[in-house]
Amino acid sequence: MALPGRIGRMRGRAAAALLAAAWLAQGCAESPVTAAMAPPQAAAVPQPANDAYRIAPGDEIAVTFPYNAELDHAGPVGPDGRFAMPLVGNIPLEGRTIDEVAALISTDLRRQGVVEDARPTVAIRQYGAVIYVGGEVRQPGAIKLTQAMDPMQAVITAGGMLDTAKTRQIVVIHRTPEGTIVQRHADLRRYTKHGEATGIALHPQDIVFVPRSSIAEADLWIDQHINKLLPFSRSLNYSLGNNAVVTR
Repeated sequence: MALPGRIGRMRGRAAAALLAAAWLAQGCAESPVTAAMAPPQAAAVPQPANDAYRIAPGDEIAVTFPYNAELDHAGPVGPDGRFAMPLVGNIPLEGRTIDEVAALISTDLRRQGVVEDARPTVAIRQYGAVIYVGGEVRQPGAIKLTQAMDPMQAVITAGGMLDTAKTRQIVVIHRTPEGTIVQRHADLRRYTKHGEATGIALHPQDIVFVPRSSIAEADLWIDQHINKLLPFSRSLNYSLGNNAVVTR
């Protein structure tokens, strides 16, 4: 009499096994789709380039020591990029930040047995570097770089822009310490109208170029290719009654 019950239990186990197999098969079949639909991992955000000021020839440097005031020293960076300091000698500073210079001086003093842990503070008392401003400005040429100078300040120092300037696409050309040329653009129109800073800090030897506007380029092309080349007079003579009229 127990046989029907045993058969029922066997059928139940078989049904459960079939359901489990079907569920596993479905999971295996959907796994590629699920993997394909999974959101991609976020790409690594590139770190912004270090925009700290780098020392240039002509800068005047002041080095102070909180615990060894007798070592305090100030002076200019020479044309060769070196800074002469007592007990240390000539230190190559060109292209370094003030933090890098402080670490370099501390290392040299420790190596020479002067001070074990100097912890100097380095400051730039006066900037001697220059940048170059050209294009549609009133006084193109080299100007002295000041602390935190931006393209607008450079253009103003160069006498301001001409009426023919293309104010929305000022070009800033910078050479990195590795020799790579980096070109960026500044919108000075938004700077003046909306107060939106360019976010560009100038560095020694940077070039700020103000291009000519499209209208100015068209006027120049007409002047060069039509007015100066075609042999005709721009004046127009006609008669109005008994009087001759000349327009230009």
